[in-house]
Amino acid sequence: MSSRVTPTSHLASATSPMDRTEAWTASQAADLLAATSLTPRPMTNPFPLARETQVKLAIPLDDAEDKQQSAARRKATNDTHKVYGVRTLMRRDSQRRRDALLQGKEGSRRRRKWENDNLLNNPHASRPEDVGPEDWLVKPTYPVNHVPYCLAPLWDAQYARLSEKRKSKVEEAKKPGDEEVARAAKVEQELRATLKRARGAKGLLQDLEREVRGFVAQWDAKQRELEQEGLIDADSEDEEIVFVGRNGAMSDETRKNKQDEMLVKDKLIFQSLVDDHGAAFGRYLVHSIAQYYGLKTWSVTVPGDPARREAYVGLKTDPITRRPSLPMVQMPRPLWTVV
Repeated sequence: MSSRVTPTSHLASATSPMDRTEAWTASQAADLLAATSLTPRPMTNPFPLARETQVKLAIPLDDAEDKQQSAARRKATNDTHKVYGVRTLMRRDSQRRRDALLQGKEGSRRRRKWENDNLLNNPHASRPEDVGPEDWLVKPTYPVNHVPYCLAPLWDAQYARLSEKRKSKVEEAKKPGDEEVARAAKVEQELRATLKRARGAKGLLQDLEREVRGFVAQWDAKQRELEQEGLIDADSEDEEIVFVGRNGAMSDETRKNKQDEMLVKDKLIFQSLVDDHGAAFGRYLVHSIAQYYGLKTWSVTVPGDPARREAYVGLKTDPITRRPSLPMVQMPRPLWTVV
């Protein structure tokens, strides 16, 4: 029995793998050329040459079936009722994603910084190309008034009036009433700062001020009493007043002695030992109180065993009447209630 080999089986066995690869490549190339479209390049030159003729090869990247499916899916989505919008395809890196990360979320600090950097929501912002070269010149920040030369005398006269007005205000501030107010305000400020560090000294201040206020009230009452009796003439500028009683029995010497007995010109307010260093604060309070009420004050050392240091307050002498008088018309508020 002899075996026979058909021509077909012999041809299949004779085809090598290389031949099959070439056949498959040729078939794929034929299919690709069949799917391509050859379009001639538009002629821009009215006299083209043969070597300038080119062919544009357009290879579709997406399959026709995918486009048809996408169109059908889009149409079905539009026909149906939807609550949320179609979610866009999110990619790991895209220009839209980069812009979103750069801007940040709405209301975040990054978004505010991005808006400030780009001058958004700023009605006064101007583009760099809109800015002229004169905007970069160095200019004064204050308004400049250019006065013509013909109006210069009027300008000088205006400033002269302002200068005179300023000087008059300064002169008014130097009046005695204003000086007393300024002096009292300064004493209040200094004592307020001092008593912040020594809270327990407010009781001492109250006791010393009561002594001074009593002295001032007593002097004022007796001064008015003597004026009513006619022993003191308030309008006279001479201290030596000739006074004769109704019966002629009172002499000038008797009158002067009576005034000296009734009117005490100074009073001892505070005393301490010389070696007591803590008493300096008490004398400081006496001096401050006297300055507040417009009185003069001094300290003397009294020799003895032991030696004492005494602080007095007295009345200032009026330069017109040459008599001791009070500089104030009305008693001010107590100092210990102010500080």
